[in-house]
Amino acid sequence: MSSTNITGFDLDQIVAVAKGFFAKKNIDFEPTYMQPDLVVKALLAGTVDMAKSGSQVGLIAASRGGELKVIGGSTYGYAYQVIGQPQFKTLADLKGQKIAGASLASITTTIFKDVIQHQGIPPTAYTILSLGGSPERFQAVASGQVAASLAEAPPFNFRSIDAGRKVLLNYSDEIKNLPYGSYFASNNSLTQLRPVLRRFIRAVGHAMHGLNDPANENEAVRIMRERLKIDETIAARTFKFMVPENRSFRGESLVDPVGLNEMIRLLASD
Repeated sequence: MSSTNITGFDLDQIVAVAKGFFAKKNIDFEPTYMQPDLVVKALLAGTVDMAKSGSQVGLIAASRGGELKVIGGSTYGYAYQVIGQPQFKTLADLKGQKIAGASLASITTTIFKDVIQHQGIPPTAYTILSLGGSPERFQAVASGQVAASLAEAPPFNFRSIDAGRKVLLNYSDEIKNLPYGSYFASNNSLTQLRPVLRRFIRAVGHAMHGLNDPANENEAVRIMRERLKIDETIAARTFKFMVPENRSFRGESLVDPVGLNEMIRLLASD
């Protein structure tokens, strides 16, 4: 399987490995990590049998003729926050301001523009600077270069909050159904490996089910801390943000048709 560098968004996989859910399904799981733009390309090239990626990447590839299918859900909803300088109190305060973003083609930019437009703020009312990923966006806000970052997730949102900056939007308040991350398989691997892929998705589903049981929180935090090599406090805050607060792993790996339709709407509108 191809995937990007492991983060808290991979908690389903992390727990599935640590708890032996893959082993119980007779799967020896060892993902290949690569740059985000190569993950689905590797699948289409036949280098890997499946891929975990942002749902939009696979959907765009399919719309351009790529022979692949969504076979399962990974992260549900949109566990990000808009964080601004302390003097800004609402999204409306961002009118006329510079905002740190990724590329204009990034899904984070697409979602921000859509949500803020629903708040009555058109794209012409602010300027998005294409600065890069979460670390670059965080640094731009920390240095005072911009008024806000359009999308922050753990641990960068925690660092901003601890520094006194303001959460202007929890995306989960606006976005209820969105398959932010999905598992994809090529048509060829579906033909040859369908039983294996089915067992894989079931193992991930078991991990998600366990994550949503409050009795497993301490163990999940320990597993995440050890696998990601992060501070225990950050691991605990990340778990609370991703699981009970944003319900990022609520779908037990099922494909979400309603959410996929919403992702298609976002991509088409942008």
